[in-house]
Amino acid sequence: MYLQLHRLTIHLNSEDTAVNQAWQWLFSGWLVDESAQVDIRLQMNLVDELPPLPTSPPVFTDSRPLPNDIGVLSVYAAGPDVVWLHYHDGALVQASLAATASPPTIRGVVIPSALTYGRLEDITFTSLAPALRRRGYYLVHAFAAAKDGRAVLIVGASGSGKTTSGLSLLLGRWQLLANDILLLENRDDGLYALPTPGGVSIRPATFDLLPALRNWLVVRSSGGSVAVSAQQLTRGQRAEPARVAAILLPQIEATRPYSHLQPANRAITFVRLLEESADRWDAAALDGHVDVMEQLSRQTAVYHLHLGQDVAKLPELIAGVWE
Repeated sequence: MYLQLHRLTIHLNSEDTAVNQAWQWLFSGWLVDESAQVDIRLQMNLVDELPPLPTSPPVFTDSRPLPNDIGVLSVYAAGPDVVWLHYHDGALVQASLAATASPPTIRGVVIPSALTYGRLEDITFTSLAPALRRRGYYLVHAFAAAKDGRAVLIVGASGSGKTTSGLSLLLGRWQLLANDILLLENRDDGLYALPTPGGVSIRPATFDLLPALRNWLVVRSSGGSVAVSAQQLTRGQRAEPARVAAILLPQIEATRPYSHLQPANRAITFVRLLEESADRWDAAALDGHVDVMEQLSRQTAVYHLHLGQDVAKLPELIAGVWE
């Protein structure tokens, strides 16, 4: 299958139905039947267990926990400009860090457990990230929404209220750009947030805080989380790229009845952006990536978003600083 990701065409290839079905759901609305030109190739097959890891120690380890309390990623050198990406929950991918004009081929294997928790989305984008950076696209973990041609990014770790805040904006007639993994592109007048495919897992507490969400999505939750794709959230109406105008750093304060915004320090915002974006193991592209995140922190208005119980009124709160 072929993923048309703005000006890039990515050939996604797998011999396994489960991987193909996961990709088809994740990239619904972004797939094309065929393409005369391919910019990046990604091959991912399903295996019962991962092959042995390299015997040399990893050059990088990200120990941030996943939902099952294991780390995220270890990176091993596999030769000049080649790395093995070991996703601790069950994937091993070989990626090139070379800057070449020819389409790179990224090859990997994944075990069935890594197809849960929406992990294939992160595995796919992280594996593609080096090739994307070398073609002018930068990734950051953020919920992004647009209104009147401007974008706001909500940047925070899992559990910070990022998705709930973003869904509140969508209920307030903002347009979705991305739920969790966002593409950025540097243009003549600044950094733009690009609509990016993906999925979103909506927790029961979010439905409690945003009761209108249940009817808007036409879902009937049995009490657990509900997974929807970006295509479902947008009803197929993709937003246009928008210049990033504001960054919100959410923090849940459940005992407060009202949410409020507080101006944030740009240096702190810059550090937070790096935490949610930079692949430190991609040393050749790191300087350029840091420059982009610094530019983003300077280009935007930045706020701490203190989230109380009135999350449904977040569009009104942001309107006060958006005009």
